[in-house]
Amino acid sequence: MKKNHLLLLVVALMMTFSFTSCLNDDFDGKAKQNRPTQAELKAASKTIQGTYQGKLFTYTFNSTNNTIQKKDSVITSWEITDDTTLVVKRFPSKLLANNVTNADLKQAIEALPDQEVKCAVSIFNVNPILFYIAPYRLDLGKLTYGGKTHDVSVGFIFNPNNTYGGYDNAKKITGFRLIESVVLIDGTTDKSLYRGFEIFDFRSEPKK
Repeated sequence: MKKNHLLLLVVALMMTFSFTSCLNDDFDGKAKQNRPTQAELKAASKTIQGTYQGKLFTYTFNSTNNTIQKKDSVITSWEITDDTTLVVKRFPSKLLANNVTNADLKQAIEALPDQEVKCAVSIFNVNPILFYIAPYRLDLGKLTYGGKTHDVSVGFIFNPNNTYGGYDNAKKITGFRLIESVVLIDGTTDKSLYRGFEIFDFRSEPKK
C-alpha cells in the first residue's frame, strides 16, 4: 500500500475497515531500507507535539461472526507531550465498559469519571509522519461489584498492523487507533467478564 493511502486510512479514519494489514510487506520493506535519521525523527516529533481536540469513534469486533459494529462517537482531547508519550485526557469510562459482560461490574465502571489513558508512541516514518502507539494498562482502582471489592483494570493490545497513527502536515490533523482487549481483576485476566475487542478511533480537528 502506498504511503498516501496509509495516511488516508489513519487520518481520515473511514467508518468501515477490516483487520487486514495495511502495513504490507512491500511498504514495510521500503521503510526498513529508508529508516529516518535521528534528526528527521526529532523534527517529526516536534511537529506533532501539542494538544488536540477531536472525536473518538467506537467499534466492537465480534469474533464469533467476524463483524465490526459502529457504536458511539464523543468529543475528547489528547496531548502528544514528547517523542515517546501520548495521553488521552478525557476518555469516557462508559466506553471502557462497552464489552464488559458482568452487569454489576459494567455499572461500576460506567459510574467512574473520565479517565486519562497514557500511551507510548514511536515514530517510524517521517514523510508522511506515522507512528506506532501502545497504551499502558489502565488501573481503575478498587471497585465493588457482586458484594465484593476488587482491584480492576483494563488492558489494550499492541499490534503494529492495527495500532498506529499518523499526522497530516498540510491539514495539521492527527489520527490513531487503540484496541481494548481485556479486563483484569486483582491483576488476573478474567475472560468471562469481557467479550471481543473494542476499537477506538481518534480523529482530531486542525491543531492551532
